[in-house]
Amino acid sequence: MVRNQYSSSVPEHIGRSTRRVEDRRLITGQGRYANDIRPEGALHVAFCRSPVPHARIRAVDRSGVTEMPGVVAVWTADDLPEIAPGLSDFGPPGLDQRGRPILNRDEVNYAGEAYALVVAETNYGAHDAVEAMLAELDPLPAVAGGLNAIAGGAPLVHGEMKSNVASSTATQFGDIGAAFAADSVVAKVSLRTERVAGGAMEPRCVTAGYDVETGGLKVWTSTQSIFGVRNAIASVTGLPEEKVRVIAEDVGGGFGAKGMVFPEEVLTALVAWRLKKAATWTAGRSEDGATTAQAHGSAIDLEIAADRNGKLRGLRGRIVHDVGAYAGSGAGQPGIIIGHMISAYVLPAMDIEAVLVYTNTCPTGFIRGGGRPLGNYAIERAMDALATELKMDRAQLRRRNLIAPEQMPYTTGLPAGRGGYVYDSGDYPKLLDVAVEEIGTKPAANGKLIGIGFACCVESTAFGRGEPAKVRLQKDGIAHVYIGSTPGGQGHETMAALVAADRLGWPFDKIKVTAGDTANVPFALLTAGSRSAVQVGNAASRAATAMRRQLLDRGAEVLEADAQDLVIEDGAITVRGTPARRVPVTDVIPDEGLEVLETFDPARPNTFSSGCHAAIVAVDPDTGHVDVLRYVIAHDTGKTINPLTLDGQLIGGYAHGLGYAMYESAMYDADGTPKSTSFLDYTIVSTGEVTSTPILTHIETPTDSNPEGFKGAGESGTIPVPAAISAAVEDAIRQRKPDAVVDRIPITPDRIVELLSS
Repeated sequence: MVRNQYSSSVPEHIGRSTRRVEDRRLITGQGRYANDIRPEGALHVAFCRSPVPHARIRAVDRSGVTEMPGVVAVWTADDLPEIAPGLSDFGPPGLDQRGRPILNRDEVNYAGEAYALVVAETNYGAHDAVEAMLAELDPLPAVAGGLNAIAGGAPLVHGEMKSNVASSTATQFGDIGAAFAADSVVAKVSLRTERVAGGAMEPRCVTAGYDVETGGLKVWTSTQSIFGVRNAIASVTGLPEEKVRVIAEDVGGGFGAKGMVFPEEVLTALVAWRLKKAATWTAGRSEDGATTAQAHGSAIDLEIAADRNGKLRGLRGRIVHDVGAYAGSGAGQPGIIIGHMISAYVLPAMDIEAVLVYTNTCPTGFIRGGGRPLGNYAIERAMDALATELKMDRAQLRRRNLIAPEQMPYTTGLPAGRGGYVYDSGDYPKLLDVAVEEIGTKPAANGKLIGIGFACCVESTAFGRGEPAKVRLQKDGIAHVYIGSTPGGQGHETMAALVAADRLGWPFDKIKVTAGDTANVPFALLTAGSRSAVQVGNAASRAATAMRRQLLDRGAEVLEADAQDLVIEDGAITVRGTPARRVPVTDVIPDEGLEVLETFDPARPNTFSSGCHAAIVAVDPDTGHVDVLRYVIAHDTGKTINPLTLDGQLIGGYAHGLGYAMYESAMYDADGTPKSTSFLDYTIVSTGEVTSTPILTHIETPTDSNPEGFKGAGESGTIPVPAAISAAVEDAIRQRKPDAVVDRIPITPDRIVELLSS
């Protein structure tokens, strides 16, 4: 039994390993996903999609479809004038915006883009009708790949533009000219990263119903952004936002790809609204793979400069980033990539040009890490190249340039608002020392090539403001906690319950958490960017603490005592030091219950987690196969809410990062034809590929960014993995080829054999 400031004898839950309360429901098939909602008589929606990457829509002939049995409606964009504005997506300043259509009427710009929809009484009927639709599509030249799209003579994705460049902007600070003076040691890297997909177990799906009682809509969808979906549907239907209720009770994985609004969510809701009947749509696996947001696909060319002792002077270069056919949320990815090129180092100067490029491919968004893994991969690969140029040990070069703990909070040179881009906390030298010690030395080769690699990392987490949480305390003693963040397997219910139990001073099993429902709290941002622990955790803490104050104030009236002298313990409010003076907590709760709503605003725009990863790999020189023999994650994610969940996040994140490093590639032909829309062609990591469970070492440094001292961890296990694995593989194959450079991800066996034989 641990005592804390909130309750003198209630177990402290924060920091204690606790089984997740949602797991039993999920692993026994009792989860409620959008596709599990089956209103009686629901109509089924299916979409007519372009089989080619680029074509002009000459005509859509629906005459043979409208009379098919069970077909209720066939609509094109001409039938739906309310969708003409398209979807509203964030775009960085200076972007030549080509927004995502909800349903295209003139020209399809990637394979899988929808130009018509069918509504039918059955799912089979809807898909049969789609097959029977006759569309006259006039193929146009198309292009895939950012570098291809900016090459001379490349086909234009949008004919009214002069080129495929959506924007070109520079991020600059410091004196870059002095950094690259004649006496500087300079190393160069030219890096290529394949596109990646979210690869969630649950494909996108949505069910919408007309709500007779409210005259509005009730929508269940597989999303990370319930309020984003609500606002988009309200905008198209003309309904007040409060008349559109969006629910995501359980989401079978999102990984960032489901973080933006999709046309199918709006259109399925529009079907329900227009026809005043429930409607549902679920993507097929290949349909989901071809149309759900992808990420990465960047070409990054860098030069890094240092003095002859290895002290960094500056970084310069260019990113060419493929945003796909339209400027979705992925247009914001280069800003995050560049922000994470600083990593854990004192970097005096930077000059990075970011070129955003349209291609005839699926629009991009954010996938786990949201660009952070690419920024980290770029700077860590550059650091390894610099170590080679200086003939210096890679770990020693990093140690020489790490930001010291006594420099915290550390203002980097990166432009970011009035206060700059500020690291709030961390002990980066200690993380590196721990990783070096834990990884140890290379084992015996046994015919393999053995390599070791390191990657330091600083991760921006917890973006956003005004995160809401509500606590409602019933007369029966059940405390209901409502949060706006959407659960996607991260353990939201358990996390919020642990925090609320401690701050309210309440039994954990009497806390019931409801997440992912727009009806319960005001606007909340999406689940993304390792933000839930910090934002939702602190919001839940504020709401629970406010409720506790209410209880003590009400108890003070009954006991005729000062609220400051009261404590809550064993289900009663008592006077400290005089336990005989007590009143059962339920006696001060009115029949209608008590309710508080609080919001959390952080002291800083971001809270920064940090880490250092180390890897030892064995490379088979004949086949190019890579085995990870040992992997270490030294990390600082602040105060741990639930160590069991944290370990799971880090190990799962490592597996995801391993996919980036060696397996995942959403491939296209040069003309934009997709080649890997299903798991037959798109490889994700499973238990068979995780041959070594990472060794986890946790340190904690305090942060002033939030009262609870939490830092995000959802992506900490992923971000440095591509860089650490690349460094280790390069170290291994240099035993045969001293000048070999690993400069592409994923690192496939074919690529390794090519490097060894070149």
